[in-house]
Amino acid sequence: MTFPPLKPVQPPRARRVSWLLALVIGLGVVPSATALGQTAAEVQVTPETMTLGVGQRQTIFATAYDRQGNLIPNARFMFYSSDTLIAKVTRDGTVLGVSPGLAKVEARVQRRRASMAVLITGTGPASDTTARAAAPAGTVLTLDPPSLSLLPGETVTLTPRAQREDATPIDPGRVSWKSLRPEVAAVDPSGLVIGVAPGRSIVQATTASGLMATVPVEVASAEIALSVTRLMLGPDETDTLAVVVPSQANRMVRGGIEWQSKDTSIIVVGPTGIITGRAPGQTEVVVTGFGQQRRATVVVHRLPQSVVVTPPAATPIQLPVNGARNLSVVAEAADRTTIPEARVAWEVGDTTLVAFDPVKGTVTGKAQGRTTITARVHGFEPVVWTVEVIPGIVGLDRSRLGVALGARDTLRAVLLDDSGQPIGPAPELEWRSDRPDVVRVSAGGVVDALRPGRVLVTATAAWGKADTAEVLVAGDLLVASNRGGRFGIYQMRSSDPAALIPLLANSISALQPVLSPDRTRIAFSSDRAGGGYDLFVMDADGRNVRRLTSDPGNEGEPAWTPDGRRLLYTLTPREAPPQLFSILSDGSGGRRLTDGKGGSHSPAVSPDGRTVAFVSSREGKPELFAMPVDGGEARRLTRTGDRESQPRFLPDGDIVYVVSHGRGSRVMRVALAGGEPRLIFETEQPIASLAVSRDGRQAAYVTGRLADLLKPKARFELFLQPLAPGSTPTAVPLRAGEQVVNPSF
Repeated sequence: MTFPPLKPVQPPRARRVSWLLALVIGLGVVPSATALGQTAAEVQVTPETMTLGVGQRQTIFATAYDRQGNLIPNARFMFYSSDTLIAKVTRDGTVLGVSPGLAKVEARVQRRRASMAVLITGTGPASDTTARAAAPAGTVLTLDPPSLSLLPGETVTLTPRAQREDATPIDPGRVSWKSLRPEVAAVDPSGLVIGVAPGRSIVQATTASGLMATVPVEVASAEIALSVTRLMLGPDETDTLAVVVPSQANRMVRGGIEWQSKDTSIIVVGPTGIITGRAPGQTEVVVTGFGQQRRATVVVHRLPQSVVVTPPAATPIQLPVNGARNLSVVAEAADRTTIPEARVAWEVGDTTLVAFDPVKGTVTGKAQGRTTITARVHGFEPVVWTVEVIPGIVGLDRSRLGVALGARDTLRAVLLDDSGQPIGPAPELEWRSDRPDVVRVSAGGVVDALRPGRVLVTATAAWGKADTAEVLVAGDLLVASNRGGRFGIYQMRSSDPAALIPLLANSISALQPVLSPDRTRIAFSSDRAGGGYDLFVMDADGRNVRRLTSDPGNEGEPAWTPDGRRLLYTLTPREAPPQLFSILSDGSGGRRLTDGKGGSHSPAVSPDGRTVAFVSSREGKPELFAMPVDGGEARRLTRTGDRESQPRFLPDGDIVYVVSHGRGSRVMRVALAGGEPRLIFETEQPIASLAVSRDGRQAAYVTGRLADLLKPKARFELFLQPLAPGSTPTAVPLRAGEQVVNPSF
């Protein structure tokens, strides 16, 4: 009998990258570690011959053995047909009759092969004397489980399942069972497989319609173990112990096990390892099988009477992406003591949205959405939290914002995680001012200051998270005025100086007000505590007055550092020259900066916060000096021999100061590094107080002699002076008899 050349089963066209690659992928030939470790010495096919009608199918059963005669269970075969116009063979070894004729089908593995003759008739199999019905085209048979590992004496029942090409299940009908090596693994007519002796075999199932499937079986002696050696449960609560084989990937043993409780008053155990608690106590479960015995300790805890849930499940939990929350369910006994042994079963509704660590009780947001986490304690209704994962927590860049009257500023919002770290820009928010007549806020957090006052501005996200900033609106110029009887602190708008608005005006004197760099606080000197003048701080609207110093003598002339954390000031003891001191804005960390004869006063801090300029008479007349802001060696800035006072820094680091001459004053400018001073403007009256705006474009000054301040006929006038060359001053109208000092921007 002559056959045409064998034609290989072609792999799918889409996978035909190369012949070798297509062969491996298309035929499903993926050698396992076991197959690679065994060399095939012989291949067998069953049946030896096959007769099919056109359109009928039957599966070839191929096996491979090594040189010792051991079955190679994971061998992957390639099947070939000598004439695909007569008979085709699929990758799983299923032969299909195409047209009448004779063909040869071959199975190959590791260069070993076996073949069989296939006769295709036009009317049906010649040998089919029972006229059995062929399985529908495309029907396949599978067995569950697809492979078996058994201990000697262990039994497992195989379940046959048949389905069409579209995965529709059908009844496989009567199935015949066969073991290729019954001395290793036997199988009965119901599909029950029993491990007989160590070794490998294959169990074959064949249906009446000609479908065939196989299962590799490995029988090996091995140590058994329990899935856990200590179990905790409550009265009437159940749990299951399993017997596993550690050397076989901890697979479960399905039969041949006997279970026993050492104390049935505490627990009972069923024939499949289901344990039920009866009463509090401790006992053992004894497991016997396959000539081995194992034990597990079982503790039954007290019966819980209540559970404590944190946080309450009635309130939905909002959780930012990557944020975390802790959840807990604690069981309590009748005496309110906790039962830490009580088990809590956790369930996550959607693990793509949140991750949950049951040991720590921590839920972590993964993606935006809404899901649930359920906790179950035996005997109680389930606890169900609703978790809404949001983009993040809304955070504003400032919790307090100071804005000059008529000015504009912007609050910026970001998204934060649970630890307050930025995770991205905030989407569109809803902005609201609780006093829109004082502050108007528009999209993007743009704040417009309309009137002096205090306002809460809130930014709210679509998912409900919000943050609030306190906005304080004050005039851009402060002065001390006696229009209320004694000197108090007033604010005004330099562009409209006609009106003074009181901030702190009562029967207590308050002088030398200075706005903090962020415009939210005012430092000043006052005798409100009695016994001399001390330093105080209040909010920019005059509220929340706090005392900072209480040293003997008088403290005054406060000057803020650019970061707003510290104040430099002058302390004048009763019988000693004044000296410079430093203090934190909360009243702590006070320290002395200068010492020695002549004294030092009138501190001004440079824009970079590194240098303090001040006035000292250590060399005779009052002159300008500079030193590090934390103290240290001072250097003289000018050598004019004139009486110098009131140094003020410009934004570029130059210093503006006052020089007295005759009956008037000159306002000069000098570089911090020194050099020749330059005249800015000159007055006919002596300048008692000088201030320079933060942008360096204008000055405010008061003329008069401080020595005459308390005299009835003393006259003081307030002027606003642009610093541009050729500018003229503007007098600020005052009330009759009103005296003002200490202007400050």
